[in-house]
Amino acid sequence: MGLWCADCRVVSLGRGQQSHARRAVTQTMVSGGWVVLQNGHLCTEYLTEALTQITSTDKLHSQFRLWITAAPSDQFPVNVLQVC
Repeated sequence: MGLWCADCRVVSLGRGQQSHARRAVTQTMVSGGWVVLQNGHLCTEYLTEALTQITSTDKLHSQFRLWITAAPSDQFPVNVLQVC
């Protein structure tokens, strides 16, 4: 049996995609659902911002999930890895 999620938003990070990722994370934190951020190695500064946003709110839906895919990178934020 496969896994099904009715509310899953996927954003491929890269040039100019931070605003789309920011909107997806913000909306899904409140309403619940999954966000998949692809190519996290291309937008490491945004990942730090997203982590701060997620850990500093009291309005985090119990069904909110964030998945990040990334290629190996020396620039990937260690604090994001530690929270995972």
